[in-house]
Amino acid sequence: MTGLAIDNDSCDRSPACPSRRVCPTGAIQPAEGGAYPGANGYYVIDELCRGCAVCVRVCAGGAVQFGGNN
Repeated sequence: MTGLAIDNDSCDRSPACPSRRVCPTGAIQPAEGGAYPGANGYYVIDELCRGCAVCVRVCAGGAVQFGGNN
């Protein structure tokens, strides 16, 4: 487990989430529902996340971080 989490209060909920696009394992996924993918925020699949932190570096709003809750 990497301890990576997304603070959906800080997330801009973009359907073109850069953190999701750069994740090499597809660990960042949109929450179900909403008018478009990501409208209800995103979550991390811990089993897929390898802790490379590429997603943390590209998140403009600082919503993707280590040590939080999904």
